[in-house]
Amino acid sequence: MKEDDEILIEHISMNDKQKMMQAKEIRIDVFVKEQDVDIDADWDDKQSENYLAYYNNKVVGTIRWREIGRCVKMERLSVEKKYRGKGIASMMIDNVLLDIRQKTQKKIILHAQLLAMPLYERKGFKKKGKLFYEQNIAHYSMFKD
Repeated sequence: MKEDDEILIEHISMNDKQKMMQAKEIRIDVFVKEQDVDIDADWDDKQSENYLAYYNNKVVGTIRWREIGRCVKMERLSVEKKYRGKGIASMMIDNVLLDIRQKTQKKIILHAQLLAMPLYERKGFKKKGKLFYEQNIAHYSMFKD
């Protein structure tokens, strides 16, 4: 990231169709086109808190979280390929963790692709259980109390 580059994270409403479409487009680029994930497996209408990441005013990333029983699940973290390595994913996670902790003290879980595990570990997540596959992609469950 250059000194004058700007990263902003915005919490968006599920009712904001335009911004949710931007999130969907990023997820299609990253999950469907890059990783060959079935679009129906990625996109759903589950009640969730959603975010967009902007790099120099361009939407380049998204993440969401939702409550599932006694836990909160972070999911669908994605950054457009040409914008990776600029700290965008890290900043999204930091923002989401702050927002979650303002609303609940529930344990936070996620399913991490192998390449993303070091990022989550730096944020205090711990691996749990055995390797498993979602959409033919290797994952580990991770958690943060």
